[in-house]
Amino acid sequence: MKVRKIDNKDAIIIDIRNALSSCEDAKFYHRLDLVMLAINGMPIKEIGTLYNEPVKTISTWTKKVIESGVDSLRSGNHPGRPSRLTDIQMKQLDSELQKSPEDFGYDLNNWDGLVLSRHIQDHYDVSLQVRQCQRIIHKLGYTLQRPQMKPHGGDPVKQAEFKKN
Repeated sequence: MKVRKIDNKDAIIIDIRNALSSCEDAKFYHRLDLVMLAINGMPIKEIGTLYNEPVKTISTWTKKVIESGVDSLRSGNHPGRPSRLTDIQMKQLDSELQKSPEDFGYDLNNWDGLVLSRHIQDHYDVSLQVRQCQRIIHKLGYTLQRPQMKPHGGDPVKQAEFKKN
């Protein structure tokens, strides 16, 4: 049998893997296919080499199907780590971010991760890192903006002329 020569084999494999991982049904059917091969007697090492999957993963999938059934291969809900702030606290924080940090006794005009981290520690007794506070700011729909520096002592007439050009 003649082996087909493929020039961009690696790129095609990456595209196929991306297609399989982007669709939940495709993942499920891919897992079923590999488990079917293992149950029918094909060595797991061979399956792993052929499909570029870890042997341990295929073995785990096979064990799951045998013990819990086919539906155990479906992807579940992965909620992640629970938030340290409750929904009520997040709503309150949202209303506080609409005010100036000066209203809460901070010597700054704009909210940033550092100020929000200190504010959350002071008012909610929850310790969060600066980066996490930046994520919270974005999650609540705000942007982190730096104050713009303007030159002092400019001639307003010349500035107006420059803007017209």
